[in-house]
Amino acid sequence: MQRVQTAGAVKFSESKSQGVRSVNLAQKEIGMVLSGSKRIYHDDSVTIAERGDIFLLCEGLHHIEDCPSERGFEQIVFYISAEDLHRHIVAMINDYGVECFDNHRCSRCNNHNFVVTPATPSLKEFFTSINSSFAHHAEGGEKLRHLRIAELIYHILCSEDKCLRRRLLMGADVDNVRFTCQIYDNILKDASIENLARQTNRSLTSFKKEFRRHFATSPHKWYIEQRLQLAKTLLVSTNMTISQIGIHCCFTNISHFIKLFKHRFHTTPAALRREFNAKNETTSV
Repeated sequence: MQRVQTAGAVKFSESKSQGVRSVNLAQKEIGMVLSGSKRIYHDDSVTIAERGDIFLLCEGLHHIEDCPSERGFEQIVFYISAEDLHRHIVAMINDYGVECFDNHRCSRCNNHNFVVTPATPSLKEFFTSINSSFAHHAEGGEKLRHLRIAELIYHILCSEDKCLRRRLLMGADVDNVRFTCQIYDNILKDASIENLARQTNRSLTSFKKEFRRHFATSPHKWYIEQRLQLAKTLLVSTNMTISQIGIHCCFTNISHFIKLFKHRFHTTPAALRREFNAKNETTSV
């Protein structure tokens, strides 16, 4: 078996069948068959993924046989951890307004821990572009890997195949996703910790404990950090005044905002903006 890897994807090529193999997955495996076929054995049946089909194998034990055609067997596969899935789904909801959850149920979803379905045009185009990157020996780093995985998740969430969507989302803890989304939704809202706890249907003690589990710090410190990072971005990317930026980022006391900013970045907002503008002027010359 030949294996090539790039930007989060792995391409497998096989010239002859290796028979049925048992695979115990700790992550989701999502891919497309490029040539040959893939057999998934379950109960007393077999489901076949043909050329151009998308397959999603959930965590757990699978019995699989990769069957080469005259052109051999080829597939491109992504492995997605529960942590990556959680992070990207939160981003889809917050940044793109993607509706991630529905009440779809059917026998295929309930009885199988995998899905096989023909690739939609967008998914086919996505995997075709990934295949081209192998041909050009494109490797990419960690950022490109996350970008590719995010793109794949987005295409699946926008897919009309509800079983494919549901099987992807079953790897995410819905309650945890909604908790995280609620936290991000309040970055630019001056909500109290008590109010946040009520919004997430938790007691104050339970909220603080879960918040620390997700973000490894207290709510107050985390929100201050997020708002200061946003203020820094606005200083170098907009013409907003320092007062406007402070108020926009929930710092109603501008003197306190400047003090916090200086403590975090070892410079004042005005000095940082001057330094950034000076560098830009030097570069443009």
